Amino acid sequence: MRILPFSPHQPIIEMDTNDAVWEWRVISDTLCISRGAQRMLGVETKAPESMAALLSACHEDKRELLQQSLQTFVEGHIGAHVELCFPVNGILARTQLVTLTRDLQGRAERIVGCISAIDRQSPGLLPSARFSIQQASTSHMAQDHARLMLALNASGDGLWDWDARTNSVYYSPRYIEMLGYTAETFPARLSSWEEKIHPDDYVHVVPMQKDIIASPEHGDTFECTYRMRRADGTWAWILGRGNVTQRNADGQATRVVGLHTDISASQADRAHLEDLVRNDPLTGLRSRTFFTMTVDDLEQQAVRPVGVIAADVNGLKMINDHLGHEEGNSVLCQAALLLRGGLDSAACVARMSGDEYAVLLPGCNMQAVAEIMYSLLQRFERHNEGHTRPPVLLAMGSACAETMQTTIASAIVEADRSMLRHKLTTRSETRQLIKRWIESHTNSRVSLNDCRYR
Repeated sequence: MRILPFSPHQPIIEMDTNDAVWEWRVISDTLCISRGAQRMLGVETKAPESMAALLSACHEDKRELLQQSLQTFVEGHIGAHVELCFPVNGILARTQLVTLTRDLQGRAERIVGCISAIDRQSPGLLPSARFSIQQASTSHMAQDHARLMLALNASGDGLWDWDARTNSVYYSPRYIEMLGYTAETFPARLSSWEEKIHPDDYVHVVPMQKDIIASPEHGDTFECTYRMRRADGTWAWILGRGNVTQRNADGQATRVVGLHTDISASQADRAHLEDLVRNDPLTGLRSRTFFTMTVDDLEQQAVRPVGVIAADVNGLKMINDHLGHEEGNSVLCQAALLLRGGLDSAACVARMSGDEYAVLLPGCNMQAVAEIMYSLLQRFERHNEGHTRPPVLLAMGSACAETMQTTIASAIVEADRSMLRHKLTTRSETRQLIKRWIESHTNSRVSLNDCRYR
């Protein structure tokens, strides 16, 4: 990070950076806007050199409110941080401002901030900071340095700042707002955060952070994902990041600052995508992808024996043609229910393709697998007795990888071959059963000589 000399007349931000940052020297009303911020705001040709000039470019309906908000902030009535949104040049811009220095009366003299576009995010412009300060020449600058570093990276994030000396926590307005609380319902203490962590996530979040606070041996930074309870009782997925900025002589952290980002939407998208990858959307069984991943895991863990059952629905083409694909899908779902319901939770039951299923049975030798398959066939027979729905007829085959000399993949191939043999030997019988059911429940006539059913 390049050190820029601290001077009351020179900007401490890097003016030629693509990062969207700015600096305001209040007394002289001098506004320094980085190249990235100029592009984001669309003012490359004539960048405003004062806050007054920038405000004049804002929509007139919001101008007076912005002026009042800035004045209140400058006078120090709302703390060292503020978030403002303002419309300019066709975009809605959000800025987070941090006071660096104040005069003896507490009025802000120097303010820095970052900018992001809410309605239009300019490509390539990240709301991050690239700046540095010399050894702090005032107590205000020393106090706000770490917070500034995070605030300038905090577009859309919630900022928090824990001071161990007072055991108080500053929660930015954005932090509190994203969870639906108010300053009154989310007071500035550590327990406000800690008591809202999901019980299942607590053990993965709090002890780790306490270890880092206790000693630099555990590092100075952390990042974790967990759930926090919103004000309405629902759960938000939070990406939490923190950094120890000060430690005492014993190595204990005396100040930690960080950011919270609400990633609930992305987490939901991720969970949905994972669900699509892991599960078959029609039957609810595991997907072929998940089945393959499970085989890989069992091989890596050298699990043996592993039993395999391959299954295939008989006569599905005939059902689809004469009763419709909706009925065919119903048969597939019923077959899935019968398979899954006849096995314990340790079994991985997957739909491999249209009418093909496969079962992994960790810990089952060949005899146990044969007994399970026989039990499943009996289960299907009982289901089909006098049923008012089309019969659900499966051909099955089994195999077993009993030692590490036999791979699970080879057992799957052997089970599939065994299933095909069963399918051929029962072909005539199953075709007749489905033909009779269709003809007895519809006006259709089924020809077994039809080339589609051979």
